Amino acid sequence: MSLTFPAHAGMTVYGLRDIYRLRIEEISFFIVLFLACAFILKFLWNHAAKGFAFLPQIKFVQSLCLSLIFGLLMLLVLTMISGIREVLTPDAWRRQGSSYRLNDASQETARLRSLEHLRAALYEYARTHEGKFPPHDFVTEIPEKIWESPDQLGTHYIYTGGLTTNHGAQLVAVEPLAFGESRLVLTAAGQIEKLGDADINKRQQGAFKP
Repeated sequence: MSLTFPAHAGMTVYGLRDIYRLRIEEISFFIVLFLACAFILKFLWNHAAKGFAFLPQIKFVQSLCLSLIFGLLMLLVLTMISGIREVLTPDAWRRQGSSYRLNDASQETARLRSLEHLRAALYEYARTHEGKFPPHDFVTEIPEKIWESPDQLGTHYIYTGGLTTNHGAQLVAVEPLAFGESRLVLTAAGQIEKLGDADINKRQQGAFKP
């Protein structure tokens, strides 16, 4: 129970049923796609075998095996490509969601500038609300665009409502998980820092302790 975090209004909360449902949907889609590829391979192979006497006709089970072998070979090739990329350019890429993005100075500048805009909006809100930050990230006083991080999807910053400017080092906003293991954070004191996942979790857990 000590690891349970409270949910604020507007927050997206996923349960185990939602996770299982998503996994089943992904597996079902993969199975259907795999069977479709096997059927197409069987059709094309047998069609080509009509014009080439040395090619034998194959059954659906055989086409399934061929599809599995080709899939494993492609997975091996892609793994080798990603491994070579990491060896040739170490630390040049960072994971963002299911893809990777190049680490460069311009992206770091954009991330910092975006969080600075959010800081300015939050402090302007607090100035007119007795030092209190917004209770959630859907208040009308702050435009929707300000809450969006500079990733490909425009994901909202991870915001902790109910804080004030007197909460010092407590985290008000954190970059989404898509930005990797080291993310920019905004404290209630207005400081922008870069912290690792472990430090972020520790600071967030400390904020919820009574």
